[in-house]
Amino acid sequence: MKDIIAIAARWRDANPEHVAGVVLVWQGEVYGWKNCLRDASHERPGALAIDVQGHIFEAQGGNDYDGTKCWVAQH
Repeated sequence: MKDIIAIAARWRDANPEHVAGVVLVWQGEVYGWKNCLRDASHERPGALAIDVQGHIFEAQGGNDYDGTKCWVAQH
Protein backbone atom coordinates (compact mmCIF):
# COMPACT_ATOMS: atom_id res chain seq x y z
CA MET A 1 0.00 0.00 0.00
CA LYS A 2 2.99 2.32 0.43
CA ASP A 3 3.37 2.34 -3.37
CA ILE A 4 -0.18 3.66 -3.73
CA ILE A 5 0.47 6.38 -1.16
CA ALA A 6 3.65 7.35 -3.06
CA ILE A 7 1.74 7.49 -6.37
CA ALA A 8 -0.85 9.80 -4.80
CA ALA A 9 1.87 11.96 -3.20
CA ARG A 10 3.69 12.39 -6.52
CA TRP A 11 0.42 13.39 -8.19
CA ARG A 12 -0.28 15.94 -5.45
CA ASP A 13 3.24 17.37 -5.84
CA ALA A 14 2.60 17.83 -9.57
CA ASN A 15 -0.88 19.31 -8.95
CA PRO A 16 -0.49 21.71 -5.99
CA GLU A 17 -3.93 23.22 -6.57
CA HIS A 18 -5.40 19.96 -5.18
CA VAL A 19 -4.03 20.06 -1.62
CA ALA A 20 -7.06 18.45 0.02
CA GLY A 21 -9.52 15.80 -1.11
CA VAL A 22 -8.73 12.33 -2.43
CA VAL A 23 -6.59 11.13 -5.33
CA LEU A 24 -8.26 8.29 -7.25
CA VAL A 25 -6.10 5.39 -8.41
CA TRP A 26 -6.95 2.41 -10.61
CA GLN A 27 -4.40 -0.33 -11.30
CA GLY A 28 -1.50 1.84 -10.15
CA GLU A 29 -2.45 4.90 -12.26
CA VAL A 30 -4.06 8.12 -11.08
CA TYR A 31 -7.33 8.67 -12.94
CA GLY A 32 -8.81 11.56 -11.01
CA TRP A 33 -9.23 13.71 -7.95
CA LYS A 34 -12.27 14.69 -5.87
CA ASN A 35 -12.55 17.27 -3.12
CA CYS A 36 -13.99 14.60 -0.79
CA LEU A 37 -14.79 10.89 -0.71
CA ARG A 38 -18.11 10.61 -2.53
CA ASP A 39 -20.70 8.04 -3.49
CA ALA A 40 -18.92 4.80 -4.35
CA SER A 41 -21.49 3.94 -7.02
CA HIS A 42 -19.56 6.19 -9.41
CA GLU A 43 -16.44 4.01 -9.17
CA ARG A 44 -15.50 0.50 -10.29
CA PRO A 45 -14.58 -2.31 -7.88
CA GLY A 46 -10.95 -2.09 -6.79
CA ALA A 47 -10.60 1.67 -7.31
CA LEU A 48 -8.64 3.35 -4.53
CA ALA A 49 -9.00 6.79 -2.97
CA ILE A 50 -6.08 8.23 -1.00
CA ASP A 51 -6.56 11.25 1.25
CA VAL A 52 -3.96 13.81 2.37
CA GLN A 53 -3.15 11.87 5.55
CA GLY A 54 -2.40 8.71 3.54
CA HIS A 55 -5.60 6.88 4.42
CA ILE A 56 -6.60 4.45 1.67
CA PHE A 57 -10.19 3.55 0.81
CA GLU A 58 -11.11 0.79 -1.62
CA ALA A 59 -14.32 0.71 -3.66
CA GLN A 60 -15.90 -2.71 -3.06
CA GLY A 61 -18.93 -4.69 -4.12
CA GLY A 62 -21.00 -4.06 -7.22
CA ASN A 63 -19.60 -4.25 -10.74
CA ASP A 64 -18.00 -2.20 -13.50
CA TYR A 65 -21.37 -1.29 -15.06
CA ASP A 66 -23.43 -0.35 -11.97
CA GLY A 67 -20.56 0.91 -9.81
CA THR A 68 -19.58 -0.23 -6.37
CA LYS A 69 -21.54 -0.54 -3.13
CA CYS A 70 -19.23 1.23 -0.67
CA TRP A 71 -15.82 2.53 0.28
CA VAL A 72 -13.87 0.36 2.75
CA ALA A 73 -10.95 1.77 4.75
CA GLN A 74 -7.71 -0.11 4.00
CA HIS A 75 -5.12 1.91 5.90
